[in-house]
Amino acid sequence: MTTFATLRKLHALVGDALGEIERVYTGQPEGALDYPALDVPYYATAAHTREQEAAEKLTADPKVVGAANTLVAACGQLIASVHKPFFLYAEAGMSDNLTSCLHFLEASHTVEILRAAGTDGLHVNDIARTIDDLRGAKASGADPLNTSTLSHILRLLATYHWVREVKPDVFTNNRLSSMIDTGKTLDQLRTSPESKHDGTDGVAAMVSFVGDEFLKSVAHLTDQLLPTRERSVTLRKLLDEDRKTPLPPKYKTPFNLAFRTELGYFDWLELPENQLRLREFGRAMTGVRGWEGGENIVDAFPWKELPNDTVIIDVGGGVGSTSVALAEAYPHLRFVVEDRQHVVDIAPGVWGPAQRALIDSGRVTFKAHSFFDPQPATIDVPGVGAVSSPSIYVIRGCTHNWPDEDVITMLRHLRNAAAPTTQLLIIDMILPLACADDAEDSDPIPGAERSLAPEGSPLLANLGRANANGYLLDLSMIAVLNAKERTLREISALARAAEWRVTGTRRAPGSLWAYTSAKSV
Repeated sequence: MTTFATLRKLHALVGDALGEIERVYTGQPEGALDYPALDVPYYATAAHTREQEAAEKLTADPKVVGAANTLVAACGQLIASVHKPFFLYAEAGMSDNLTSCLHFLEASHTVEILRAAGTDGLHVNDIARTIDDLRGAKASGADPLNTSTLSHILRLLATYHWVREVKPDVFTNNRLSSMIDTGKTLDQLRTSPESKHDGTDGVAAMVSFVGDEFLKSVAHLTDQLLPTRERSVTLRKLLDEDRKTPLPPKYKTPFNLAFRTELGYFDWLELPENQLRLREFGRAMTGVRGWEGGENIVDAFPWKELPNDTVIIDVGGGVGSTSVALAEAYPHLRFVVEDRQHVVDIAPGVWGPAQRALIDSGRVTFKAHSFFDPQPATIDVPGVGAVSSPSIYVIRGCTHNWPDEDVITMLRHLRNAAAPTTQLLIIDMILPLACADDAEDSDPIPGAERSLAPEGSPLLANLGRANANGYLLDLSMIAVLNAKERTLREISALARAAEWRVTGTRRAPGSLWAYTSAKSV
């Protein structure tokens, strides 16, 4: 096939995908809808018209999600095919600039400032003055924010469609930036900035820690992987106060090097100095639901068929995001969230009144427990009593946080405490290969996919740019935690080593997030 023939196929995929999205929107029973406009903010905490709510909800429709992924994958491959390679490198090589600017956008409360300013936008001079006011710059003696620098930050963001420049040096929010809005008033941010992320969907908190721990860690990836390279050696000399450069380096991960600590990330997070980081991390774990494409956990397992007062243990469940979502959907089930003491102590306080009722009623409870320790012989569940083995262990977003040997340890502890009927549900990304997976498997797993691309299309088997976010997260896990996102074969092998047998996997629509079930062997 010639290059032009491939490009035309990609172009046709774009048109076909757009047509599918348009058919869904225009074919609604209550009347045709338009797709949400990029230039119009959609604040989660604001009131919307019925049409706006319906249009936004349709973005999660499986047909729309699938078509959008095809469209993005095809556009990404077209760009890679026709854009000048040097410009592609320049953009990729300096992409950390965009991450830093998004971090600043959130940390400076600029999204909330622009929301308060309204649709006409705000001049950078006024934005800077408000930022200085909110951070108490005058009282603390800090230098005023440089307005020229601010305009350059916002203009880069506008270039990537994260804000709009409506007039010279006048900026306003759009649909993308409004996703980072916490709904807090400027008075609330001024008087209680540490509570900014409380009661939110966690997206802003996610932006905060990605721009901090993730960005700084991955910047040291090469220095940690190639420690004898001269640039790496001289960097350690500059960073180490005693100017000594032991080999092998005392820093086991890029995160260790970036933050000059020998502690693992989670131990470091629990240092007294990191109290705010720990709080934000817990809230951000709610924000990562975006990888699932919605509350797919609610339909990912036959929860409805479980008997009344069935006990589910949410292993490493953080502040209870998964359990709360399931408890709201299935009032006949009971959930026990296990995590470390520091997390359990703060968990109830991050929820609003509606979710607190679930906790107060005992339908969602929190127990201090490390998944690296054996499960207790019994767990006292309100309304049920002492339970030795739950019906289901749910472990969501945990396996990607740990190296292989640690994952085997945590899964083996669950296996040792499981009854013969206990099931395991692993919820994490499953990374497809960038090529079609035609390798023969003696024990095929139901739900395993050869390729995500339409048959006969020139798209990458993993849909390239449409799913690039998963591979970016994979490298962040490597840099911060010495862990990784895994392929289906990799997670199946770890389960097998811990005496679990994977019985099936199901991918969330339009996402790399997957629900992998297993039974004891």
